[in-house]
Order: sequence, then structure tokens, then C-alpha cells
Amino acid sequence: MNELATALHRSQVEAATKTRPRAFRRVLQTIHLWVGLILSIPIILIGLSGSALLVQREILSWSVPTVSSTGENQSIASMVAAAQASVPTLRANSVELPSSRGRPALVQFQFANRPPRNIEVYVDPVSLKVLGSSEIVRRGPIRDVLVTMHEYLMFPGHIGLPLVGYMAVVMTFMGFSGLILWWPKKSRWLSAFLVRRGARGLRLHLDLHHAAGIWGSVLLLILSISGIYLAFPQSVAETVRAVFPSHLVADDPPFPRRPAPNDPDQAFEFAAAAVPDARVTGIQLPRTSERPYMVQMETTGFGPSIPPITVAFDSKSGDISIDDPRAYTTANKVLNTLYALHFSLGMGGVWTFLVFLAGLLPLLLAITGLNIWWLKRRSR
Repeated sequence: MNELATALHRSQVEAATKTRPRAFRRVLQTIHLWVGLILSIPIILIGLSGSALLVQREILSWSVPTVSSTGENQSIASMVAAAQASVPTLRANSVELPSSRGRPALVQFQFANRPPRNIEVYVDPVSLKVLGSSEIVRRGPIRDVLVTMHEYLMFPGHIGLPLVGYMAVVMTFMGFSGLILWWPKKSRWLSAFLVRRGARGLRLHLDLHHAAGIWGSVLLLILSISGIYLAFPQSVAETVRAVFPSHLVADDPPFPRRPAPNDPDQAFEFAAAAVPDARVTGIQLPRTSERPYMVQMETTGFGPSIPPITVAFDSKSGDISIDDPRAYTTANKVLNTLYALHFSLGMGGVWTFLVFLAGLLPLLLAITGLNIWWLKRRSR
């Protein structure tokens, strides 16, 4: 009799053990479904507007005139002088050096009126021919709508920014919960990543939802977590710094004091000598003789180039000040990487394309998820 009771108790325990994961999965599936259905519209708008902003940025980048002349680049001072001749009433603010062959130098000028407006003059670095100019409009009407939608969901800033941050939290939950619900049995790993040939109806939408979700899950999680940081920077920064406590960083070795650079070419030379494992990308020109040259550089190794390495020269003492993100604490490196990943800055063309696709994923997942719910409901 005792053996029978023991066996019965064991069978009940085993049944309860098997039932718990199924019950948890059903509850998680219900939450995943209804959160996705209710909040699909704002999440889709955030994703589509982000992809549209990325396309607009790339179109503007491609619209820069190309350089046809070949040979050695002229001095930076000559490029600035050539641009200055085309707008003699303005003073040059900065010069951005060509990133590769076929790209022009960009010399930026600022109008003195309010609000300030900038204009970029494109200069052939070899022939010094002015290739054109383009006034920098901070936000045109289309871009203004896209930015307001992506960052604030068309609400006032104090309402919209936290709201978008909470949407990023929701997307992070959807990513992790979707990964748990997708997790296949041992014998179904290969098919779980693909859309089965000949799939139709409910099976087609299930396969599309699962395949798109798993292939895009890492992208969506990266963009969602970085979006949380952008919406709640102080809270996220405190959390990251608690996980990665700061440590003392050794001071840079002192650089030999020398006279301050007299022109952008000297600033280029001094900066290249001070940070030999980086490439000069641009130079901030002093507006007065008492202001220093500011040289911006990017690392030649692997990794994001945002924020740039900044080298400043004291116009009086000749001291060199270097702000190198590679020497930052681990926490600050993590935060900078989140920023660069979200905006696809300095991450290469492949990552930019993947981020563009990630902005379209919420729409695909919402359509397939809605069809799955509707087809299951209709078949009952």
C-alpha cells in the first residue's frame, strides 16, 4: 500500500513538473501576443521612421560631388583658401579631409545671423577646384517629421521621449520572450531558422514570424537596448557604471612642448605625431588667434570611430591635450558603443544596411503575428 502511494505521489510530481513549463509558455505566449497587438502601431512607426532617416542620411552622403583629378593632395591651407575665395564674406570654421580617393575636402563656413546657418564648400583636394556648395539645413520639413516621430512619436518632448523609451523596453521584452517561445526541440533546430518549402496559410505565417524573429533578434535587441540608453541616459549610465566600475587610467606620457601650430597643416602634422595609430579626419579652425586648433582623428583599427579622438593645441603654452575614447573606462566605452550602434556611426556599410532592415522588421513581425492570431481564432 505504501509503495502504491509512493508511486502515485511520484507520478503526480512528474506530471506537475511537466505541466509548469507548458503553463509558463502559455502565459508568456499570451502576454507576447497581446503586447505585440496593442503596441504594434507605435513600434512600427519608430522602426520605419528610423529606417527612413538612415536612407535620407545615406542619400545626402551619396550626393556629395566626386573628384575626377588624380595626383597628390594639395596642402590643407590651400584647400581652405580655395573654398574661402568662393565665399569671401564668410570665415571658415572647419575642414573635413577626404576619407578616400575620389572624395572632396569639405570646408564649412557659418553665417553670423540668428539662428546660425552653415554652408559646406566642396573642394577638389588635388586641383583645388571648387566643386560646389551645399547649405546645411539642420531639419527640413520631411526630416523634421521623421525625427519627431522616431524620437517622440509626435508628442511634446517631455512626454514623447520617455514614451519612446518605454517602447524600447517593450521591444526588449518582445525580443527575449520571442526567443524563449521560438526555442525549438532538439530535432527541429534546422527547420526553426527557415521557411519550409510549400508552406501556406497558418504554417507560412508561423515560419515567417519565427525565421524573421530569430534572424533579426540580435539586431532588434541591440537597437532596443541602445534606445533605452538614449531615452534614459542617466539611469542607464549609472547601471552600466555599477556593472563596470571605473578604474584608474594611467596618464598619457608628456609630449614635448613646442610652439602652437600656425596653420592647419602644422596642426595635422603635430596631431599625427602625437597619436600615430590614428588618422586625421578634420580640423576645427580657430576663429581668433587666441583660440586653439582642434584636430579630430579616428582609429585605424577595428571598432567604432565615434566619438572621435580630439587633439587640442594651447595657442600660448604649446601644450597638447588629447581626448582619446580608447582610454576611457569600460563603462564609458560600452555607452559610446551603444550610441554608435544605434545611429550606425563609424560602423561600416554592412551594419548600416542591417540597421535599415531592422527598422522594417517590426512591420513584418506585426503582420505575421496578426495573421497567426486571426487564423488560429478563425479555426476554432
